[in-house]
Amino acid sequence: MKRTRPMTVLALLGAASLALTACGLSGGSGGSGGSGGAAVDTAALAEQIAAVTDEQLQDTTITMSRFFGDCEETTAGVTDVSLATTECEAIQILTNKFNAENQWGITVERLGGAAWHSYYDGLNAALASSDRPDVAVMHGSNLPDYASRGMLVPVPEGMGIDLTDATDPASEAITYDGVASAIPFDTHAVISHLNMDLLEQAGLTNADGTYTMPTSVEAFMADAEKFTTATGKPYIDIALSNDPMGGRLWMSLIWQQGEDFIDAEARTASMTSEASTNALQLINDLVDKGYTTPQHDYDASAQAFLNGEAGIMFNGVWAVNQYTLEAPFHYEVTDAPQLFEHHASWANSHVWAVPVQDDGDPVQYRAAFEFASFLYQHTGDWAIATGHMASSVSAIESEAYLAAPHREQYVLTATTYGHMQPRLVEWPAIGDLVQEKLEASWLTGTSVDDALAELQAATEAELR
Repeated sequence: MKRTRPMTVLALLGAASLALTACGLSGGSGGSGGSGGAAVDTAALAEQIAAVTDEQLQDTTITMSRFFGDCEETTAGVTDVSLATTECEAIQILTNKFNAENQWGITVERLGGAAWHSYYDGLNAALASSDRPDVAVMHGSNLPDYASRGMLVPVPEGMGIDLTDATDPASEAITYDGVASAIPFDTHAVISHLNMDLLEQAGLTNADGTYTMPTSVEAFMADAEKFTTATGKPYIDIALSNDPMGGRLWMSLIWQQGEDFIDAEARTASMTSEASTNALQLINDLVDKGYTTPQHDYDASAQAFLNGEAGIMFNGVWAVNQYTLEAPFHYEVTDAPQLFEHHASWANSHVWAVPVQDDGDPVQYRAAFEFASFLYQHTGDWAIATGHMASSVSAIESEAYLAAPHREQYVLTATTYGHMQPRLVEWPAIGDLVQEKLEASWLTGTSVDDALAELQAATEAELR
């Protein structure tokens, strides 16, 4: 008998079908969703899930909640992931492939195709109802909110899901309070996108035509001065207006100094520390000296880079495939600027979580984990198709992944430099505060000290 869940939740999740852009964005706070899951005996549940037989799994139907957009018309019947040209096509083709090839006849039905900025509202509404998705994508930065309320089924042992193969950033993204509460899909981080023609024009390239990113603040600012003097253009484009990119640079620079701005375990903030001040002052120096353009939002920043108006763009790995195809200049990639002793870059992750259900059917759970495991096994295919970084070491080290355009140029970001945000329930809200308060320092003239003091006070209020 075909097993399925009611589909009334489609009305909650199907409102938007916009393509995902700047997919490092973690969306709004998940805090509005549901009242928390019922207490679950995770050890007993894991045994029940692992005990589900292949015969019981036959012809099960599960529902999947995801963003990435809507592209059924271009992917109908397609199971070859190499044909994907967008994130939406990649995830839809992978879903088609699982539906067509899995040995149990499991069918995955999609609930909506929302963009990131409306996705969590829909997910929260679904989780507050009795018709929850069987499996849902979310960002690693949002996972603590749901895991802390017992809304996610921990990854069971005994199903052959090898989380020991996950990269350090991917492993961090799925873990809350020491428990793996999801299965990794990718890591995405900020890197440096390079216009080699302009860097060569500025006299900054090596004899072999490559560019070596500076490894100190002094060398970075010297290259910026030389570049801007030679070309009359900004050295680095960063989306500093109405976008979290500036905050991601600020976080990265703090971590590179061996410090942090929040102690998640102690639930204390140190936004006004010397490291925080150094990081924000550096960004403001770039603005004040004309080495970057603070008025650019994400789209304006991307367009300026593609139009040849900057030597470097500070942006995520999700843009690599697009820029490889569209850049009208010699385009290369390297890790984000590493200007202090420790190497770190802001990172986030897409993960697949299995929500706790009222009926707690182990067959549905097992089917959901089989699908999530399949996606984890195909993390390399997903990463090649989208520019994201594979979530497993074996995929990153594979010939296919390393042969994809530019992937070798940010392997260290994928395996080592990527640094997740604080593992806090309140992080999505605090992340919004970071963007708001920091932008005031370079857009409205708020002093560095005042901006950080306001951020400290607002963060402490969130952590109370």
